[in-house]
Amino acid sequence: MLPEDALVSAIARAVGPPSGGVVLGIGDDAAVLDDGTVASTDVLVEGVHFDLARMTARDVGHRAGTANLSDLAAMGARPVALLAAFGIPAGFEDAAEVAAGMSEHGVPVAGGDLSRAPVLVVAVTAIGRAERPVRRSGGRPGDVLVVTGPLGGQAVAGYTGRVAPRTEEGCALAAVATAMIDLSDGLATDVARLARASGTGAVVELERLPRAPGATVDQAAAGGEDYELLAALPRGSEAPVPVTAVGRLTAEPDVLLLDAAGAPRALRGWDHFG
Repeated sequence: MLPEDALVSAIARAVGPPSGGVVLGIGDDAAVLDDGTVASTDVLVEGVHFDLARMTARDVGHRAGTANLSDLAAMGARPVALLAAFGIPAGFEDAAEVAAGMSEHGVPVAGGDLSRAPVLVVAVTAIGRAERPVRRSGGRPGDVLVVTGPLGGQAVAGYTGRVAPRTEEGCALAAVATAMIDLSDGLATDVARLARASGTGAVVELERLPRAPGATVDQAAAGGEDYELLAALPRGSEAPVPVTAVGRLTAEPDVLLLDAAGAPRALRGWDHFG
């Protein structure tokens, strides 16, 4: 199969450019409408994204909410509501617990749909609003790359730990950031997406990555599902929230992940079809 990013590009070509009230469509963390509404959707599938033998139904719901609210955070949007659709397998009796975990984020679960399915499927749409939506595509050579918190924690925890979306940080960074993306698939993959969308390259110094307790550099760079934010800030600007500078955008097109000796590392994060 094609890699995930190639599939997204193919779908975007098939449906065409945004029209009507849509000002930002396929290819960013979320869609943006002309009234400032921001919307994103993610799907979690049993056996692909989670294992019910290792996570409770409530934890699955909480993670589904995080995945979607993190996309809003990456756009600098405040959440308004969640919509959820559950595919429920025979014998599963905890759909209400999934919804309860989702609602723990304090964002109303305003509706959705139910269906039978061979495995548990949780599809969520998050709706928010942003005064200044931040795209992936606004970065410029010389911008400083920063992350909002420690990386690699989910890899260390076996992808069973709880994580929270960086809503407040995303809204604050939206005032100064030229580009932003959430680190759902791992920095090694997501920094390339931000650079490609911005028409730049990037250099990341791996030893500067803030690491969760017990995480290796490789886990911090490629582990994924930490849901921290990666933002590009103009050189010399002051971040409104605590961040760690990890690299910069460059005029050259290459994306380089450099080890402590300055040698490039070949690392990549999660790809559903890789």
